[in-house]
Amino acid sequence: MLDTLRRTVPISALPIDGLIAAGTGLAFFWLLSQGYIRPLAIYLLELYLSV
Repeated sequence: MLDTLRRTVPISALPIDGLIAAGTGLAFFWLLSQGYIRPLAIYLLELYLSV
């Protein structure tokens, strides 16, 4: 059974980079909504990304 599953879902077809990016974005917005990320950290992140 595992052989048939492995044949139908190739490992290289999974978008690992996209899943990591989505998870990071969701975690950031969850922390932001809960108040764990301070506005100063967002300002410093904007400065870093603008360079």
